[in-house]
Amino acid sequence: MREAIRRAGIDPALLAIFALALACRVPIALFTVYHHADEVWQYIEPAYGMVTGDWIRTWDIRLGIRSWLIPMVMLPPVLLGHLLDPAGELHLILPRLVMAVASLGAVWAGWSLGSRLSRRHAIVAAFVAAVWVDFAYFASRTSSDTLSVLAVLPGLALVYRFRAHGGARLALGAGFLLGLGFITRFPLGPALAIPFLWAGRAEFSKAWLPLLGGALLAVLCDVIANAVMGQPPLLWIYRNVMANVVQDRSHAFGVETADWYLRVLVWEWQYIAVALVPALVLGARRYPMLLATAIAVIAVHSAIGHKEYRFVLLGVSLLILLAAIGSVDLAQWLGRGTAPRKTLAAILAIWLAASVQVAATEPFSINWGVGKAPLRAMRTVRNQPGLCGFATYRIRDVPFVSRAVLNRDVPVMLINTKAAMLATSERFDVVVTPAEHLAELPKTFRFKGCASRGKPLFEQQYCVAVREGPCTGRPGLLEYNTALRRMDR
Repeated sequence: MREAIRRAGIDPALLAIFALALACRVPIALFTVYHHADEVWQYIEPAYGMVTGDWIRTWDIRLGIRSWLIPMVMLPPVLLGHLLDPAGELHLILPRLVMAVASLGAVWAGWSLGSRLSRRHAIVAAFVAAVWVDFAYFASRTSSDTLSVLAVLPGLALVYRFRAHGGARLALGAGFLLGLGFITRFPLGPALAIPFLWAGRAEFSKAWLPLLGGALLAVLCDVIANAVMGQPPLLWIYRNVMANVVQDRSHAFGVETADWYLRVLVWEWQYIAVALVPALVLGARRYPMLLATAIAVIAVHSAIGHKEYRFVLLGVSLLILLAAIGSVDLAQWLGRGTAPRKTLAAILAIWLAASVQVAATEPFSINWGVGKAPLRAMRTVRNQPGLCGFATYRIRDVPFVSRAVLNRDVPVMLINTKAAMLATSERFDVVVTPAEHLAELPKTFRFKGCASRGKPLFEQQYCVAVREGPCTGRPGLLEYNTALRRMDR
């Protein structure tokens, strides 16, 4: 078997690292819910809406500032999951598993970049792409940030192969993947111009034609996806810029100083940076273009007021890959005279230990519990016998309800005042509310439980109460989508 694999031109070490990568990613896909709400409400929710015709539309969907390309990509696994498990959560899980498998392209990118130097560099770079917590955790996230990284990293590897070997197909493939990275997260545009300029140089017919042809093919995919949904081509980008840059709508979600990303990286890496930074410098000497791209990603996003770690995931991933490649050079210099296999084993062990350290400490450790409490609350709602209507009462997180997560064809209401709660309580039989507001519910409702395990009752934000009996009346102005439009949320 091993010889057959080698004859096919595949290194068995790469297959072993692929298996390791999946062993890290699949459990994360199964046991984490989401890193950011956009993964559900902007991408899974619209895909679920295409399947069922019923979905929650948030303000950015109503303004048309999102492309339909990613929901279209999510549609097949959402549809398959809904067909196989119409009353369960498989339609939520399958998209994460598909993303986890697609992330093997990032592992291959590490191998490809490393193999240009040596097999040892290839093994270390691919191994780090398989086990480093940023790669493994974000791999299964159904977001534009992850999709852009999963496209750009193999695209960059193809760029280097094209410059080494030539060939229009390599340039076309590189252009397509880089273009896909841009169209899924267009603020990466200035950074992605760097590999295009580096690869194209002054070679119009040999380089620029296939590179731009591939990029235009990626843009065409976006145009087609939006045309299918009745949207004009690329208008969503203009609307996005107008809403978030001109009107500053993104500032409502928080504004940070320009050095925020650097402070977060220092906090995350801590003492690990003592070894990581020298390795990064050595790796950058091998691949200066990748360093320039990473710096551009972080610099561009540092100039934007609203900041989230996921926005610079591509930049962080490139820095980690460069450090992985440079760590081989650093270890070879420090361990002169040591057996090569021992040196390689030590490098891999150190990288694995560093990844576990980052994953287990703040700020990264916070991510492991994100989304679990809302999902537990929605499971309780979904499993209530005879469910005929559902309401949220004075929930701070708006939107809280996702039709994809609820997965029940019942009326849903958004209520924010005690008067409205008392006047409409016969229209639903299950309500979710913070613990501090449980006493405001009508006496007909009985406490079922709260979702945040281990927290004291006064900190519980998602508590479920139910009542016996049927639901009478329509949601009216309190219907969830109607209320979201009124609140502009």
